[in-house]
Amino acid sequence: MRYGVISDVHGNLHALLAAIEVLEHAGVERYVCLGDLVGYGPFPNECARRVAELGAVCVAGNHDLIAVDRLDPAGIGALARTTLAWTRTVLDPDVRAQLAGLPLTVALEPRIVLTHGSLDDPRRYIRRDEEAAEQLERLAEGYEDARLLLLGHTHIQKAYAERTGAVTGRRRVLALPRDERVLLNPGSVGQSRETSPHGRVLVLDTDAWEVRWHAVRYDRRACRRALRERGLPERSYHRNPNAPRRLARRAGGRARAAVRRARQPPHGGAP
Repeated sequence: MRYGVISDVHGNLHALLAAIEVLEHAGVERYVCLGDLVGYGPFPNECARRVAELGAVCVAGNHDLIAVDRLDPAGIGALARTTLAWTRTVLDPDVRAQLAGLPLTVALEPRIVLTHGSLDDPRRYIRRDEEAAEQLERLAEGYEDARLLLLGHTHIQKAYAERTGAVTGRRRVLALPRDERVLLNPGSVGQSRETSPHGRVLVLDTDAWEVRWHAVRYDRRACRRALRERGLPERSYHRNPNAPRRLARRAGGRARAAVRRARQPPHGGAP
């Protein structure tokens, strides 16, 4: 079976449609979605319906749960609060029912388990290797036959095997070890948190037991325009991890320039 795995669509219809095109070209036979259909983006209803039309096996993300009052919004950031507040006002009844019915965890087949953040909590970020190792231990305890745990939520691609350790997600094709449990995160379709603004998806081939990573280019200008038209922050579609450092460097440069100007003598004065 060749699965197309998507996660963290976040209402970004332009990215989702481009991702589906990539996965169809890759010949996927079935779709898997690791949650967060809504939040941040301008097309929550359209994205949720399109994923349902795919017949995707889908779990609930924390944004999906908050949008339909299944999870307390405490602790989420300002951008998430702003966009989710808008999302809640525009959700159609059928989409609200769709999100309300999403399970937290699914055993896709005996070897493969899906959830959003972690096996314990859809809000938990599994970023570090030691956290991935702990999740694979939990997988072994709860799902004896499972060899693969698929997570989303971080918006960052990751592959971690219980004995081999971290495996780079930058290789286009990754052969999965058959004698180890593995954690995989495909990254985000709709809100990249990498330097590149492209969406991310993966193709899981369970016959070859390998993964193919894909970057997805889409019409970001149209996405920004749709955000602007709905009164949402245009930056919602991409959170560049380097942006704070760039801002800090610029602020530092301005401060140093101000100091240099203050030290210069007045025009025409003595040196």
